[in-house]
Amino acid sequence: MSKSRLATSFVLILATLALALGLAPRASRAADHLDSPTTKTDGRVDINDVYIFHPGQPGSQDLSRTVVAMTVNPAAGVISGTQFRHDARYEFLFDVDGDAKPDASISARFGRPDDDGEQRVTVEAKLDGHRVFKVRGETEEIIEGEGGIRVFAGLRDDPFFFDLANFNNGATFCGAGLPVRDFFLGLDTSAIVVEIPTGDMPLGPVGVWGRTVVPGIGQFDRMGRPAILTVFIPPNPFEAGSTSPGNLEDQFNFTKPKDDQATWRAEIVNTLLALGNNQARADALADVLLPDILTVDLSMETGFLNGRNLADDVIDAELQLLLNNPAASDCIANDSTFLASFPYVGVPNASVSDDDDD
Repeated sequence: MSKSRLATSFVLILATLALALGLAPRASRAADHLDSPTTKTDGRVDINDVYIFHPGQPGSQDLSRTVVAMTVNPAAGVISGTQFRHDARYEFLFDVDGDAKPDASISARFGRPDDDGEQRVTVEAKLDGHRVFKVRGETEEIIEGEGGIRVFAGLRDDPFFFDLANFNNGATFCGAGLPVRDFFLGLDTSAIVVEIPTGDMPLGPVGVWGRTVVPGIGQFDRMGRPAILTVFIPPNPFEAGSTSPGNLEDQFNFTKPKDDQATWRAEIVNTLLALGNNQARADALADVLLPDILTVDLSMETGFLNGRNLADDVIDAELQLLLNNPAASDCIANDSTFLASFPYVGVPNASVSDDDDD
């Protein structure tokens, strides 16, 4: 599909729990929550998860609509704040020709919080640097734009679910280690959700990833598929360290997807070998896992590994793939209550106080 198609429109609770479980400081890492030393300095620009999906249940999805969503602020209101960074850029990037370089983007920017904690939000789509659409509104409100565009930015239930304690206990899942529990049950996050007509997107294979950009650093965090950094980049439960200099987690977040194979293939293969894969399978999986980009064909129903739905059990899917075991599981099921209508992500779990923007 040509690019022209796209142009038609375009922690108190957490800390207490960690101590109770005897977890090390890195135990709060998950899909991409608090995944590196730098991201831990500012939850407002720490990407937790990235999604792209058609709304509706599997088997009855509305293929005429496409939703992209990004969550930040891990454990919002507990160890992170509940607002967005006013001088940062939150981006969904799209590769439509397979070179792992962005051809189009949807970006969100925020104003400083007012006395009530609300922020102005501007969402803009671009193709090859040229604006396709632009909408403005306030956080915590559904914003309607021309051509069927919908935007929401604000506090939501964290859709991610995972037995984090047993992962940090050496991936001894399903009762072999600590009691089985969803570490993210009852925790909130800050979500950016954008819905657009699928007809304004390319219908062939598309690569999608999210990133945050801040002054003085540039690319602060990035994410495509869930848990790539957490599982494969040392330190992790399977590979304690590396001979590479500097902090590898930060280096991974600062890398652009087009450079992933050259920079990170060896680390991916090493972890796959440590997980029991032979060399041939490790090499084949490394070709699938890198670059770290979600892939999706929007002419079909979405669901991991074709995009990512909010309720997808991505941990089980990845365990089964990486361990070559169709029965592998962390024994945690989705426990969120999603909305049937936009913005789809569940309502926040509890009232929390807004933080001040620095």
